[in-house]
Order: sequence, then C-alpha cells, then structure tokens
Amino acid sequence: MSEAAGERAQPFAYYALVLLTLANFVNILDRLIPSILIQNIKADLHLNDAQLGFLLGTALAVFFAIVGTAIGRTSDLVSRKWTMVVGLTTWSAMTALGGAATNFATLSAARIGVGAGEAVGIPCSHSLLSDYFPARNRATVLAIYLSGTFLGGAAALILGGWFLQHWSQLCTTLPFQSACALPSWKATLIAVGLPGLPLAVLIACLREPHAPHRRHVPIGRVLLTEFASSIPPFTAFTLLRVGGVRAFWQNLLLIALLTLIAYLIIRLTGDVAQWSSIALGAYAIIAWGQIQKYRDLALYRLTFGCPTFVLAMLSSGAVACISASVQAWTAPFAMRTFALAPGQIGLSIGLTIAAGSAIGVITGGRVADKWKAIDRRAPVWVALICVVIGLPAELLTVFAPTYQRYLLGLGIYSLFMAGWSGAYGALIQDLVLPRMRGTAAAVFTLTTIVIASGAGPYWAGKVSTLTGSLLDGLLSVQLLLPVAVVILLLAAKRLRSETLTSRRARAESAGEPASSLA
Repeated sequence: MSEAAGERAQPFAYYALVLLTLANFVNILDRLIPSILIQNIKADLHLNDAQLGFLLGTALAVFFAIVGTAIGRTSDLVSRKWTMVVGLTTWSAMTALGGAATNFATLSAARIGVGAGEAVGIPCSHSLLSDYFPARNRATVLAIYLSGTFLGGAAALILGGWFLQHWSQLCTTLPFQSACALPSWKATLIAVGLPGLPLAVLIACLREPHAPHRRHVPIGRVLLTEFASSIPPFTAFTLLRVGGVRAFWQNLLLIALLTLIAYLIIRLTGDVAQWSSIALGAYAIIAWGQIQKYRDLALYRLTFGCPTFVLAMLSSGAVACISASVQAWTAPFAMRTFALAPGQIGLSIGLTIAAGSAIGVITGGRVADKWKAIDRRAPVWVALICVVIGLPAELLTVFAPTYQRYLLGLGIYSLFMAGWSGAYGALIQDLVLPRMRGTAAAVFTLTTIVIASGAGPYWAGKVSTLTGSLLDGLLSVQLLLPVAVVILLLAAKRLRSETLTSRRARAESAGEPASSLA
C-alpha cells in the first residue's frame, strides 16, 4: 500500500487485524497464565519466589530475544504469514507441554519453548499491519492490536482462576476419569495451549499485502544466515566473516565482559539460571546489532547506531520493567493478602485489567495520533504521563485495606500503564524505513522484553525471598521510576530533531538505494 497516496485500508485488512489481534491475545494468554497458577506451582514443585520470578519472566524473555533477533529480519525477507503460523503453533504446543512438567528444570524448558515461539508474533504482526494500513492510522491500528495483550493478560487470570477452583468437578465430566489425577495447574496449561492450533490454520489463509519495498529470498538461506547471526557461538564466527578479525575480537571481549558480570552476580545471588540467561539474552541482542553494522549499515544507523532509537528502547524497557513486575505478581499478591477463592480473584482482577488496559491502550494511541500532528515527541510525552501517574495508582493498590480498593487502584494503574504502548509501537515504525519495519519491531520489542520480563518479575521475587515480603518486592521495583523519567526526557530531546529527511539522509549515506527511501 502506498503511504504517499494516502490510500484507505481495504476491508480484508480489518479481517487480518482481527486475526492478528486474536493471535496476540493467545500469545499473552499463554505467556501470563502461570501468574494465577504460581501458588499451586510453588507448592507442588517446592519452589521459592526467586525461582517463580524466573518462570514468570526470564525463562520466556531471554530465548524470546535470541530467536526474535533472527525472526525480525527474517520477517522482512520471507513470508510473514507462514513465519507467524510456525511461531503460533510452536508456542501453543509448548504451553500445553508445560502440563507434563515435574520439576523446575522441565517447566523452565517448556516456558523457554513458549518464549522461542512467541518471538515470531510481534515482528510479523507489526510488519503486516504496517503494510495493510496507511501511516496516518498506524498508532490506532497498533493500539487495537496491542489491546489483545491486555485482554489476553486478563483472560489468563480469569481462566486460570476458574480452572483452579473448578477442575476437581470438571474432570469428572470427561470421558477419561484418569484426568482427575492431573493437578489443576497442569490441566490449565494444556487447556489454554490447544486453541492456538486452529487459529494458526486461519492465519495460514491470509494473503500477504502488496509491499514493493520487500524482496524475497529463499527461506532456508535466510534462516541459516539469521540464526547464525543471533545464536552463540555462531555469532562470533559470523562477525569474523562479515567484519574481520577486529570485529571478532570485539565480540570475544563482549563475551568475556558479560560472563564476568554474570559470574559476579551469580556469586552474590546464587541464581545461576537467572543471570546466565540474562547474560545470554544481552549477548544475543548486542551481537546481532554488531553484525548489522557490517552486513546492513543503513539498518544499523537507523537502529543501534541511532541514539534516538536506542533511547526509545531503553525508556520502553524501564517503563515496562515496572509494569511487568506488577502484572506478574498482582494475582499472587492478592491471593496471599485476601482470603478469597482463586476463581473470584482471577475473575475480578482479570476484568479490572481488561477494562482499564483496553481503554488505556486505545485512548493512548488516539491521543498520540492527534498530538503527534503538532509535536512529534507525543509518544514520549504520553509514556511520561502514564509512568508518573502509575506510581500513586500502584501505592493505592498494594496498601489497599480492602479488596474493593485493591481493584480500584489496579484499574487506575492498568489504565495508565497500558496507555503508552500503542504510541511507542508506532514511534518505532516511524523511525525506520519501510523495509526495516519487522526488524525494528523485533529489536525494540525484544530489548524491552529482556529488560522488563527478564528483570522485573525476578527482581520483585528475589526481594520477596530475601525479606519474606512480596510487598517489599513490589515496592522495590518502583526505584526504577526516576531512571525511566530521565531516559524519557533524553529521548524527547533527541526526537525533537529527528525528521524523515534526516533519517533518509543517514540511510542514503550508508548506501541505501533510492528505491527504498520512498
């Protein structure tokens, strides 16, 4: 679709938007379902809160990053539809396989598989939607797509709580009575994993939008090249091939530095899986960026080589780290604080988050679209407003004397902490050329997820383990707020001088052909 022509989206685009939003819904449902199940998992597998924090965030985030760095660029070169189908099938199957886990290691392996499959979702969907719809509607369209994120999170709490409370009765209605021997948390993982499979069939029937900027190459060659650029230790040898000896030694120095940092933190905390995974994820993202500097200089200069893009990623990660820790531990905190049935907690929290987040993300996208017409920094201002108002809302939640006030605070928190995401998704798309959209969405999202999901839930869980108070864990994450504010202000300062002309000039100076600059 030609953006210059300002064409309207075709009716088929709205059908694709519905399917991709449903895929995002299933994505987040499968990702967040352990949150409501975590008390049962803790008791059944004898885990502590730090290990639970790993399962709630890091296990998915790190391998999401490793696979996602490859998938982002792959989605710019091969069929996004079929890449999406493979990813959706993978994460759905791995969610169901989590129901066979018997210990921390096997459940971690299943959650890692979920993360690897889910890495496909956002880069392919963002790229497809950016071609289905014109630029003037992009923030709104991506906000609608991201509403699936919050609705999926709510559904995870509602369905999970319902299964926990009713599985002992439900299993007796099944034709195979042996199902009653299955713990309720395992049955829930199996039940929510399976619906993604028929959805994958519907997405397989979509057609790729016409996109003149895309060039198609054989999928086998793309996968081999891209995975060699993102999976250690192949990344080091890829750098030797494309960048020479100096680039190779720089990469080895990066490996040594990250290994040393991880070793020191492991000695301090004792959490081998957590910090080994974080180091691996950080390495995959940074090394992938190093490779682009030699393989696709224009892409590098508009992403890792662009301070505006980097500040946008870091600010998003800081804001999302705060919200991810709250989201992961909201249901467990309520279950430990208020004497209510899991089904009641899951339903009430789920509906509260769904209402607040859906309204927040769509409203935020619309506000950003209107505000951006007079100030290109609008997405950053929306994020700044949301994160600042989010703090008192979080305090209102965790210090609530009654469950009703807890829900009130959570609703306000969800409204504002969801309001910035659609605007930021559009901002990232605006900072790059059309041919780079899938890659940019992948890098931005993966960096955000590694920072947010990799650190947030674990941070709160670790402090909870050390102090014996989950309240202390949740409050400690708020120390990131001033950091987030500073990075947002720096991003706004950079964005003021960022124009389409300047981006095209940087890409052209890096050898980008004129046909890709339109």
